[in-house]
Amino acid sequence: MACRVKLLLGLVIAAAMGCGASSAGVEREGPPQVLPPAASTGTCVQGSAPRACMCMDNRQGVQSCQIDGAYSLCNCNGSVPAPAPSTAGSLAPVAGSNSPVATAGSGGGGQPMAGGTGGPVNNAPVLVDDADVAACQGAGAPPTEEIRVLEIRTSDAVPGGYVTQAGTTYACFWVEIDMPEKHHIVGWEGAVGDRAVHHQQVSIGKMPFVLGGQQGGLCALPSVEYTWTGERPPEWTPSLVGFPIGGPENGGKATFVWQTHFEGATTYTGGFNAHITKQLRKYDAGNFEQGDVRGISIPPMSTATHVATCTPEMTTEKITHPIYVYTAMLHAHLTIQHIKGELFRDGQLIHTFGDEMSLGFGFFDQTFKPQNPCVKILPGDQIVTTCEYNNTFPFEVVGGEQTNQEMCTTFMQYFPRLPVNANNFCGTISGGLGP
Repeated sequence: MACRVKLLLGLVIAAAMGCGASSAGVEREGPPQVLPPAASTGTCVQGSAPRACMCMDNRQGVQSCQIDGAYSLCNCNGSVPAPAPSTAGSLAPVAGSNSPVATAGSGGGGQPMAGGTGGPVNNAPVLVDDADVAACQGAGAPPTEEIRVLEIRTSDAVPGGYVTQAGTTYACFWVEIDMPEKHHIVGWEGAVGDRAVHHQQVSIGKMPFVLGGQQGGLCALPSVEYTWTGERPPEWTPSLVGFPIGGPENGGKATFVWQTHFEGATTYTGGFNAHITKQLRKYDAGNFEQGDVRGISIPPMSTATHVATCTPEMTTEKITHPIYVYTAMLHAHLTIQHIKGELFRDGQLIHTFGDEMSLGFGFFDQTFKPQNPCVKILPGDQIVTTCEYNNTFPFEVVGGEQTNQEMCTTFMQYFPRLPVNANNFCGTISGGLGP
């Protein structure tokens, strides 16, 4: 029988009826604690002195000014007590597998619970074997190992669903699930089912983020591991790669933070599925974003071109060891006409991540495309996203978060994962609210 954890009047009650070790629920008593907001990233001038920021447990951390003019995420010395999210989500077996069903119940109502403490983190560079590089052929196929599906829903974080008004709304939610052993996420799948949702991004990062202490607030995602931009089949990682969750290095917790962009009024209960396995793969995966939000300007009834550049100096600072990109996605909004993502080394074009023409009003294939073979990025390389816009509106379109504003970005999923204190964004999108 399934095991479900429910939040009732601030008391988490685990109904452990025939539940085995796969159950995610634990009993906790006492009133929930309010999550202190963490310092957000922001703009700075190169050479600026580091500034203080607040870690999740109220300790003081430090943010440094990066080459791209953005402050880094709050450096809390690599061991940060987990944020205090509600427990949520459920585990279900993959069709055809022999996995038992285990569920972790609903939580929160906006009142975060006390979290665990992360273990020691190894930031040593991970080098990839030549044979593994040769075998990397872009996105993977359905896995052969034993898999369970972790079902994460907004209605777990906000009972009854999150209510939005007409217009543009950005809202962030979080859940935490007990997971003493490290697992790998080897597949992602949207479970949105709501036409008011423009996109949804998911982070498994443990660095501080801004929530204002409540479900549905704004946040600066510490990383972006999965992006949903429309219904499609599950996205699988290559056979040697998985996104790391749980285990001692994460305080025995699997933490998910997701940000949803709404365009219209709705009561949102959807979310996403993470396909997980305890049979760890050889490398941890990560996501790297390059591009601009600020600095874009398209005059009314005119065309314009914007070039977003992650310079060799920037990649030297942010990409601390060679990484291999296995899938990539281009992203822009309504006025995009042509978008292209490219990689340069020593001034020479090495690879094109994507080159897309729009059919108008942002209609182009904004999905992750396999990079076959995988693409090596070195510290000192240059990543460029070029966007050509055609503004048919009678007003200036500028860069920003709303659908009637613009972006110019390339998302790259890669391995091996960069250190946890790396800022996985490059450009004026750094630390922003997402696409």
